[in-house]
Amino acid sequence: MNMSIVTVDFDGTLYQRNSVMDMLKAGQKVFSIKQWCFIILDFLMGLVKRTKGEKAEVRIVLLKAFFYQMRGKTEDDIHNFFKSIAATGRQGVNYDLVARINEHLKNGDHVIIMSGALQLFLEELIKQLNIRADAIGTPLFFDEHGICTGKIGEIVHGADKVNQLKLWIKKNDISGKSIWAYADSESDIPLLEFADKAIVVQPSKVMKKIAESKGWEIFAQS
Repeated sequence: MNMSIVTVDFDGTLYQRNSVMDMLKAGQKVFSIKQWCFIILDFLMGLVKRTKGEKAEVRIVLLKAFFYQMRGKTEDDIHNFFKSIAATGRQGVNYDLVARINEHLKNGDHVIIMSGALQLFLEELIKQLNIRADAIGTPLFFDEHGICTGKIGEIVHGADKVNQLKLWIKKNDISGKSIWAYADSESDIPLLEFADKAIVVQPSKVMKKIAESKGWEIFAQS
């Protein structure tokens, strides 16, 4: 059996909702008005830094401001937070794509859900969907006592997805396999070009034209 490595993007691909917006909504039950004021202030300060030369995306600035207010929470607190988001977010899952993923798993393929979304969120949703897959996402850091520091790592985005995939292949000592990539946006083009088989999911008009020009498969929900 010729096994493959299958990467699946999250936001806009496997997950048809916006994970950042879902986290903000969940934060309404977690943060006080004072904490929301700090989030807004940190976010605005982050935007000012962007205008002075920093290249961070607006989404990244917002995530950093949001999770800084999570500092001091335990691992259980954080896991419960993501568990609640995943439970409500399941209705936004692309279940046609889940069926395709399960076909890959039956063939013995290695599936990796890869995204700029938080690693813990990816792991929780994978668990709730009962998908046998690895996750490569943005890390949230804890200290030696399991207390959240409020800091997040580098966002897994754009060309960095290719680098992260190469590291995963090296770490798991799995080489010589064909690589499939399911993704939806222009930021995923480096990964789609790196893959042996590129599948564009629910593309925008612009992305559809790019896919057609490159001969990539287009996967749409039924």
